[in-house]
Amino acid sequence: MKAGTRPDPRTTAGADTTAIIPPVKDDRAAPSPAVSSAAAPASARRARLRLAHIEPWSVTRLAFVVSVAMMIVAVVAVSLFWLVLDMTGVWGQVNDSVTSVLSDSENSFDITDYLGFGRLFGLTLLLSAINVVVMTVLATVAAHLYNLAAQLLGGIEVTFRED
Repeated sequence: MKAGTRPDPRTTAGADTTAIIPPVKDDRAAPSPAVSSAAAPASARRARLRLAHIEPWSVTRLAFVVSVAMMIVAVVAVSLFWLVLDMTGVWGQVNDSVTSVLSDSENSFDITDYLGFGRLFGLTLLLSAINVVVMTVLATVAAHLYNLAAQLLGGIEVTFRED
């Protein structure tokens, strides 16, 4: 052993030899099957933590990814909805109804001129892209506002429990 070094208190041998440390025996008694489940949470460890800061850049990235995912869902949903309405003949029934109400057979009405697949798909893309920008900016601003409020008030206290 070198001069000035102390042996590791967890080992039973010197610094130059390897020792096996036996596991520490758990003094707690094993729970009996008759114990109710209400007593189990009392023995669980708890940690009370305070959320004092949110990193705005991570909020920005997360909000962007979630907004893009919502954009994809919206585009797919609108496309499927339009195709189902087209396959079931709803557009034709709307055209027939409007033509009979207007009773003008010379200038036939076609709903797909106004709600065609391309126009509806483009409108969905445009509104979804605007939503991505707005949601990302709002989430980032909310993170900054939370950080300001947390500096003044201390943040949100959260209790975690080990099951």
